[in-house]
Order: sequence, then C-alpha cells, then structure tokens
Amino acid sequence: RNSGSTNRWCRLIMATMTFSSLTQDIKDWMENDGTEFSNETSGFISLAEQRIARDVDPYAFHESANSSFNVGDRFVSKPVDAKIIFHFLLIDSDSKRVFLEKRTDEYIYDYWPNSSSTGTPKYWANYTDTAILVAPTPSAALNIEMTYSRRIAELSSSNTTNWLTENAQDLLLYACLMEASTFTKSREDYAIYTQRYKESVEAVNNQARRRRRDDFTAPANVMGENYLKQMST
Repeated sequence: RNSGSTNRWCRLIMATMTFSSLTQDIKDWMENDGTEFSNETSGFISLAEQRIARDVDPYAFHESANSSFNVGDRFVSKPVDAKIIFHFLLIDSDSKRVFLEKRTDEYIYDYWPNSSSTGTPKYWANYTDTAILVAPTPSAALNIEMTYSRRIAELSSSNTTNWLTENAQDLLLYACLMEASTFTKSREDYAIYTQRYKESVEAVNNQARRRRRDDFTAPANVMGENYLKQMST
C-alpha cells in the first residue's frame, strides 16, 4: 500500500487535476471503487470545498465589484459570490473615493432611524447574506465599490477545474479524503488525512500571511520609502 500511495502522490503533483481525475484519486487512495462509494464522490468533493472555503483565505479569493446606490434605498445588494465584505466605498461628486465606516445594523438604525430622510452614506453594516445596510439613506446614485472574499465556482462534471485544482491540489485531495474516511468510518484514515489537511491549510494561509506582510512593509509612496526620522525633543 505504501508504494501505491507514493505512485498516486507522484501522479497528483505531476498531472493537472480535474473533477474527473480527483474523483478517481479518491477511489484510488481509499482503495474503494464500489458502487455505493462511487455514488458519493461528488458529495465528498462538495463538502471538501465548503470546508476549505471556511479554513483558508488566499489573495486569489479576493475580488472587487462596482455598482451604484439607488436613491431612497438604504439597502445595497452584495455581489452574488461574496463571502466576506472587506471594504465599502463611494465615489463622490469630485471623483474621490470615500470609505464608509463599518458598524452594526443596530448602530445604523439608531443613527438614522428615519429611512425616508436622505443624505450621503457614511456607515455600512452587514444586514443579510445578500444585502448591506447603509446610512444615511442615499440621496444620489453615487458609484460604489466593494472588495470582498469570493466563493469560487464548485467543481462538477461541467466545471472541471478551479483555483484549488490548479494551485492547492494537496489541500483539496486531503479534504476529500477526510470526507471519504468519514463515510467509510475509517478512524485511522481520517486521523491521517486530517493531519495532512491541517498542514496544507497552514501552508496556504502562511503564504497569504507572507504576502500581506510584504504588502505592509513595501513602500506605499510612489517616490519610495521615507527615511526621514522625527527629531527627538
């Protein structure tokens, strides 16, 4: 079995992963191609992708979207693939970007209790999974921009690849094997693949943290880093 696992690992890192090849890899690694097991492989993949979406947040999942306020409407629709909204800003009449401050919906209702009164929005809050609440209620159809963490398209027979199959094959495979081990009630396999999954999650998140750290340490000024030091008194 060890030599077989090694061969399967070599095939994994050398070949392009697709929905079809991942389905076969699950059967091969679990050494189970029974009808009942095979019928559940797409479910394993779906559950694995949901688990990964909660555990990792690489830059590849970050996206931006543009829209506009509707005059007199205090609600703004989120992008359909949005998981977490990071920033919400408007473009004012002088074409300047103005970031709205994030608050709770209770705060916004208390700050702007009369929704029929309008003004330039200053605050925003997550209202539902699909809507954002702003205050004041918009008085103009200003353009808006959101940056967010997106849901990647799930794998299927019609969507055969995504970011995970192209950039995090080990993460995806081990997540699938965890689900398969749960199905087969194999505690030993589950423990092994859970540990490998955790290591893969840490690797992906560490890569994202390194990039964020580099972003914060890189000079933000186009003229370069400011080496002037404040004089002590």
